[in-house]
Amino acid sequence: MKEVNVLVVGLGLAGLAYVETLRENQKSFHVIDQSGAGSSVIAAGIYNPTVLKRFNMTWNGEEFHQTALPFYTKIAQRLKVSIDYPAPIYKLFNDSSEHNQWMVAADRSGLSNFLLPTINKDTIEGVKALFGYGELQSCGRINTTRLIEAYKTTIETNITEACFDFSALEILPEGIRYKNIKAKHIVFCEGYAMVNNPFFNHLPLVGSKGQILIIRSPKLNSTAILKGPIFIAPLGDDLYWAGASFEQHDKSLETTAKGKQWICDKIAKMIDVPYTIEKHISHIRPTVKDRRPLLGAHPQHKQLYLFNGLGSRGVLTAPLASNWLYAFIEEGKSLPAAVDIDRFQKIN
Repeated sequence: MKEVNVLVVGLGLAGLAYVETLRENQKSFHVIDQSGAGSSVIAAGIYNPTVLKRFNMTWNGEEFHQTALPFYTKIAQRLKVSIDYPAPIYKLFNDSSEHNQWMVAADRSGLSNFLLPTINKDTIEGVKALFGYGELQSCGRINTTRLIEAYKTTIETNITEACFDFSALEILPEGIRYKNIKAKHIVFCEGYAMVNNPFFNHLPLVGSKGQILIIRSPKLNSTAILKGPIFIAPLGDDLYWAGASFEQHDKSLETTAKGKQWICDKIAKMIDVPYTIEKHISHIRPTVKDRRPLLGAHPQHKQLYLFNGLGSRGVLTAPLASNWLYAFIEEGKSLPAAVDIDRFQKIN
């Protein structure tokens, strides 16, 4: 029987962040992870704390940003792997009326750290920017696939790649037992798979399907992340991540011709150079109806905890949210009310 402090279910961005927090605090752990599952492994990994539809800061964006970058830098140095690709984001304006909105936003506290006030009107080869573009600094992309793959190699003796079997979970007075593992508690970091978790599936995890295309465009030659109706992010070797769609009703992982065409139509509005489609993939984002993470303890079984609902901003949110959950579980501190699952359990 293996005994650890914590059993973690899922090694996407949430699970990885929590395992790293445990490791830094010298807590023992074991991970159960369904290999290849979840949206983290194919996410664009863009870190941008702003909402470019409305030119404002996302909820808690500055604090998430300040915590996330040192977190990934430290992991990259320890694992000796390149995962952080800083790049400006070019917001392509839809019309000239957005110029004033952008300049006003760039003067606001917080946003001024990211939005440069200049309206750029120079042409970018291959990019349709009829009304110019605004530049965001201190942004970029984390290669989430490489991060997760590299991280797994460092915890080989502490990870089991398998689907979690809820029928094998025993809740004990002093903790939990799962097959040959005993732990003080268990933290579920399952992403959208939480809808099948009998302990937490009463929570309003809506989920939104995202289809993306990996395209090859040798003539685009952009080192910046382009933001129009979608993101087009450079991956190197003339490859770009293009997407993603937001589909509320279809919860299958099947790619569709309609989804592919939707992305192609958006690409056509942003670039005017040829490209080929290398991959068409989809995932389900773990989104919540109030767009806040889901952190906390099961109302009856205090050995069971949840870390979920990171949505499309998991790269930014996971490190700080992990600190919040660790302080809640191990130090008895309160969670921020905006993320505590009690906000729904009290209603229900």
